[in-house]
Amino acid sequence: MLNGVRLFYSVFVAFILSCLCIVTGKVWAQYEPAPASYYQHQRLLNEINFTEKSTTYLSGEWLFYPEQLVIQPSTVLIPEVVELPVSFKKLTGKTDTYGSFVGHFKLPKEFVGRRIGIWIPNQYGAYRMYLNGDVIVRVGEVGKNKNEHQTENAPRIAYFIAESEYFTLAIQASSFQNIQGGIENPMRIGLSRTVNRQFQLLMMSIAMVCGAVLGVGIFTLMFSIFRGATGRNTKSIFIFGIFIVFLALHNLFSAPYAYTSFTDIQWPWGIRLEYLFTFMAIILFLTYMYLLNRRYLHLVVYWIAMVLLGLNILITLFNQPHIFEKIAFYSAVYCPVVLINFIRGFYLTLKNNEYYSKLNLWAVILLCATFIHDFLLMLNLIDSVNLVFISTSLYALLIMFQQSRNYAHHTYHIEHLNNELISLNDSLDQKVRQRTAQLVELNHQLEYQAKVDVLTGAYNRRALNDEIQQRFEQICKTKQGLLAFAMMDVDFFKKYNDHYGHLKGDKILSNLVGVMHRVLPEGAFAARYGGEEFAIVINAGSLTEVIACMENLLEEVRKEKYEHIAREDGKPWVTLSMGLSWMTAAQPYSNVLEFMKEADVQLYKVKNAGRDNLSVDI
Repeated sequence: MLNGVRLFYSVFVAFILSCLCIVTGKVWAQYEPAPASYYQHQRLLNEINFTEKSTTYLSGEWLFYPEQLVIQPSTVLIPEVVELPVSFKKLTGKTDTYGSFVGHFKLPKEFVGRRIGIWIPNQYGAYRMYLNGDVIVRVGEVGKNKNEHQTENAPRIAYFIAESEYFTLAIQASSFQNIQGGIENPMRIGLSRTVNRQFQLLMMSIAMVCGAVLGVGIFTLMFSIFRGATGRNTKSIFIFGIFIVFLALHNLFSAPYAYTSFTDIQWPWGIRLEYLFTFMAIILFLTYMYLLNRRYLHLVVYWIAMVLLGLNILITLFNQPHIFEKIAFYSAVYCPVVLINFIRGFYLTLKNNEYYSKLNLWAVILLCATFIHDFLLMLNLIDSVNLVFISTSLYALLIMFQQSRNYAHHTYHIEHLNNELISLNDSLDQKVRQRTAQLVELNHQLEYQAKVDVLTGAYNRRALNDEIQQRFEQICKTKQGLLAFAMMDVDFFKKYNDHYGHLKGDKILSNLVGVMHRVLPEGAFAARYGGEEFAIVINAGSLTEVIACMENLLEEVRKEKYEHIAREDGKPWVTLSMGLSWMTAAQPYSNVLEFMKEADVQLYKVKNAGRDNLSVDI
């Protein structure tokens, strides 16, 4: 009995230990790569060859587990051996599905311990990549149904340190957006710095092309704006410029999605902007073709397209990608109608032997062909790559080439005509210059005559009004210095004219102006106010200087001893009576008329007080 118990106990312990060994072996196998002999035995070991300065495709044979999410080869599930890149559509016949790809690889020994990069282009779905069971990169949310899955369409680079020359990669992928899904675009592997350089070169190239196309659009816009609304085809050129701008933005947000390398825009908004820019580019392109020639696009066809595109824009703005993508897909059914219109229009143009641009024709054909190609690609009817980015960029550059050529020819023609015109006008230039010089001289003379009194040579009343107004405003503005205004009257001048005659009276007035010009300082302004009245405007540092100057003028007139025996006061010579007003910034007048009136008041004071004197209110 005891021996039986011992035997049972020994068997039980052995069974437990065996189970533990099996479980431990399975767990260990889940997180550690299998030895090289296992891969060689299974004939699924993919050797990778790249150099310090080059990369290679991460292709070869992979194990595919449909509708399974695994991170290591399974001993229970039966996989299918496939070669990447490959789509779910090709593998399973379905687009809405998920699965896992597992591959075993061997690096060159010299790269063990180095930082390795895997460049994963956009894959039209969601995926997670594992290295020996550890996540190294993810895009979107991998799920088993539409609720769990979230598409993200952006390129990524995965990095890892190669601890051994053998490693296992697992890619879990899902797609529920009516697109092919899977791992459709080829991945590349190499040293991280080499992968980064190639990736940056691609993104920079796309950015440069988009920048060039954007520059073409902006140039076209500026050209149409500066050309003006009256220019021929200005409206169509302006529309074409906006079309090129949206074309550049569309290319930036379309595959391979260069915008993801320098912005943090979330995937839903990234694809939303891609579709919005696409719709706007199509609207502007159709409008451009409609304006270019109504024959190319019938009015009804054009407006139906505008309504469809407008609805798509509204739906895209306020709905999720899986909704507006489907609506856009259904709306694309209208494209053949537009293409038939284009074909009919070009056919009629050729039939009627009308002028057309061959370059523009071929550019439009290229653009339409690539749109059809990408539409068939979206329907999964062909296996190819997107060509819209290349064709739209090429279209913009071709049209710009045509416009540049036309502009150069037009400029040359205008320059030729200008040269002929210049040669014809050379003989007239000298006469024009002579006539211009004569006109300038005559204008100077007229301007001088308009300001100067013909009889005396002094400035006239009009010039006086301008001068005193200017100096009055300057004192008020600068608040510096003193401004004085003197009104003068020839004493008993009517008696002089009655006794000596008007001709002699005119002579006396001219002589008095001569004395003023001789005596008054530089900067003083003397004018004939009217009849025998004169006025002087003068700036000075103080009132004392002005009074001394005016008294000196009166004295110099006395010294001239112009005979005047017809005076009522018995004096034998011509004399002057003078009234003076003055102002500073501290003692201003309300306006220039009040300022001049004060001088007139002072003049009447001195005439009433005996004449031949100066009156000023100090």
